[in-house]
Amino acid sequence: MKEKTPAPYGSWPSEISAQIVAQKGIRLGHMQAYQGKAYWLESRPQEQGRSLIVAHDGEQPSEMTAVDFNVGSKAHEYGGGDFVVCQYGIVMSHRDSQEVYLQDFSGTCRAVTQISTEHDQHRFADYCVMPNNPVVYAVRERHCQDQVITDLVRIDLDSGEVTSVASGADFYAAPAIAPDGKRLAWIEWNHPQMPWDGTELWLADIQPDGELSAQHRVAGNHEESILQPRWSPDGCLHFISDRTGWWNLYGFRDGVLNALMPTDNDCALPMWTFGDATYCFDANGDVYLNYFEEGQQQLAHITIDCGKVTTLALPFRDYPGQLHYSDEQLWFMAGSGVQSVAAVRYDIASGHYDCLSDTSLPVANDWLSLAKPVTYTSASGAAAHAYFYEPVNPNYQGEETERPPLIVMSHGGPTGATTTTLNWAIQYWTSRGFAVVDVNYAGSTGFGRAYRDALKGQWGVSDMNDCVYAARYLASDGLVDGERLLIRGGSAGGLTTLSALTFTDDFCAGMSRYGVADLVALAGDTHKFEARYLDSLVGPYPEAKAVYFERSPINHTERLSCPLLVLQGSEDKVVPPSQSQALVAALAQKDIPHAYLEFAGEGHGFRQQTTIIAALEAELYFYRKVLAIDAAEPLPVINIVGLA
Repeated sequence: MKEKTPAPYGSWPSEISAQIVAQKGIRLGHMQAYQGKAYWLESRPQEQGRSLIVAHDGEQPSEMTAVDFNVGSKAHEYGGGDFVVCQYGIVMSHRDSQEVYLQDFSGTCRAVTQISTEHDQHRFADYCVMPNNPVVYAVRERHCQDQVITDLVRIDLDSGEVTSVASGADFYAAPAIAPDGKRLAWIEWNHPQMPWDGTELWLADIQPDGELSAQHRVAGNHEESILQPRWSPDGCLHFISDRTGWWNLYGFRDGVLNALMPTDNDCALPMWTFGDATYCFDANGDVYLNYFEEGQQQLAHITIDCGKVTTLALPFRDYPGQLHYSDEQLWFMAGSGVQSVAAVRYDIASGHYDCLSDTSLPVANDWLSLAKPVTYTSASGAAAHAYFYEPVNPNYQGEETERPPLIVMSHGGPTGATTTTLNWAIQYWTSRGFAVVDVNYAGSTGFGRAYRDALKGQWGVSDMNDCVYAARYLASDGLVDGERLLIRGGSAGGLTTLSALTFTDDFCAGMSRYGVADLVALAGDTHKFEARYLDSLVGPYPEAKAVYFERSPINHTERLSCPLLVLQGSEDKVVPPSQSQALVAALAQKDIPHAYLEFAGEGHGFRQQTTIIAALEAELYFYRKVLAIDAAEPLPVINIVGLA
């Protein structure tokens, strides 16, 4: 075994560069399977974040969309359900105009709709196609003057005519047409609910002219989250519900509800984006289903005639919401500790699988730090969950008397989750001698409704405490240096980060990436989808205005004394730049060491390769300066105001 050179933690030379992180940062989004091929959305940082549709027949990939075409829906700002593949070709949203386009299989592409104006912008998502009829049902989001109106619409692919067929609710999602083309199911909900709080499942008859009749609620209410209505090949309606406290799969026929796999495990993900698919049917009506087990996912087969459940022997523990069937194959997205999320084809008969998208490792396996699940007691006395990554480098090790600095990561959402899938941004840190803990704080998905609901009324408190206690737990076990604790997070995780830096004295520095600093401002300046999210996370506004003020880090900068790096996209509509700008102004007024980088053209989530590289290198430079770590690695200098 090669002898390693002792060197200070955080200073180790690494082969995992910011360029590698950016190059490996291709995002795989919405997926479809059609006639033995998989189609998925691929967002490429090296092309300024352009998204295109890639098709794969199991042998080789092909780019389906032109180099000047950018695919993507902006509905709910987060999009998803951006396209559908059918006998007529690919129906898709154009990211720039948000109009609907149809591209036939010869490559000819034309606009189906041309209806948006300066004062009336239309966005479409979640397409489903009528059998043997060039008509698509979809969710439409209209931005007209000071209103955002959502409804279900019917789109004629020939004429481009768009007709509203269901309206009145604040939100619609997941339209699903029965195999005979005679019924349409969908989910809807109203403010202040989020789709993981409470939704309703509706059903209607489709008339010969495409209009809906006999609309009625099948299930759901403001305390039951129903997701993903789907029809089996024989016309039985299925959906996922958390009526037992866990998102489980149900079949519904002739008024009878049947639980297909009753389990104290979640079988769904929170509907942040349209088009999630955590289950599908094969040609015989058997079900394939992703489910969580202790925070990690498995893929199971349910034999429908006897109810037998068989977990497939696959190495993946992360299935991010895309599972489809076509021609005796399963097509899905999946990842593992040694593989980033990839498109995968699974042959049902042989049990053999192939990764269709790039899974090559730019470095040897001995550079990789594998996640170690940790469960610990948090401030409330309840259990909290996280993944710990030790520093790993094949050439260097820490000095005997030293413990590594720790970076605490707080994910976004906050109703989201972190997984054990290979994340090159984490490996960037661990290969340089930083330890990392990625926290699934209260409110995270994968541990049932009670764990999700534990954040209600406690945002900025329970999530912060779970991150703080994760750091304390690791420090008390001697795994990290308790005097060199760092914390970072983006969006909702930015609030967690800023709260920890403001309301505790555990950390010596942090980084907020388009983070929430002012809850009062967020309540009045965010997009429709999350406009009432804070009602449950914090309290109704303005009745709970005092709580909003008290929990907003920007109002307590006198309690913040450690350096802070703030990163922001100039075009962010979810957490507007005004949040970061106001925070930076307050930091300057209080003479708190800080650095601020605002990236032109970036929204909520950095997409461009140059931005990803610049942000990561700035963060490394910042931490090394704050911790006084000397390293030979050349990095672009950033201006840290007030740091001697």
